[in-house]
Amino acid sequence: MRVIGVVLACALLAGAAAACGGQRSREELSRARKALAEVDDPSVDFTDRAGTGWQPPFRPADERCGKLFDLAEGKHGDGVAEAASFRGNRLGETAGVVLAAYAPGDARQALRTAADLMRDCPVATVKAAGAGDRLVGSPLPVRTIGDGVEARRYKGRVGGYPYEMHLVVVRTGGILISLVHTGMAKLDPQRTEELATLLAAKVREAAE
Repeated sequence: MRVIGVVLACALLAGAAAACGGQRSREELSRARKALAEVDDPSVDFTDRAGTGWQPPFRPADERCGKLFDLAEGKHGDGVAEAASFRGNRLGETAGVVLAAYAPGDARQALRTAADLMRDCPVATVKAAGAGDRLVGSPLPVRTIGDGVEARRYKGRVGGYPYEMHLVVVRTGGILISLVHTGMAKLDPQRTEELATLLAAKVREAAE
């Protein structure tokens, strides 16, 4: 498996230093960031580094959908603390990863919030060039990953072109992993699941 255009971004919530006991939360996030930066599994390709963070090619017109897609962009309170991107050779296919550190127990609520946002965004009308652009949501079945997972598929048109997005949110301990896999052609759900599984395993290993 080769993942094209992978983005690695780490975000710390506003006020998390106080809520998480400060140093503990920062150290947990730092270990997770280092683990992901050193991913060398041959099943995913993190070698084609572009140096800029992933940015969505659209803006949802609905506020609830906007909050959901913010997870993929790294807007967790204070925003992105560090970002990098990686490219490959498949047209328009990208993957983005965001890590957020939470106080003990708060990550569970954050995952439930992500699930609520997915349910509240059945169709995302897109603010982009092209008339009638929108992304229609549908279930994205994935196996159990980490300490809990929520997933959703969005498919339609953006800027007049076919577009598909897989959004997977995984909790491992106090870290929430938000993975977005997008492309202009049909995406492989299994590849999305494999990447989410690998990322969760790396974050858990770093915490042990």
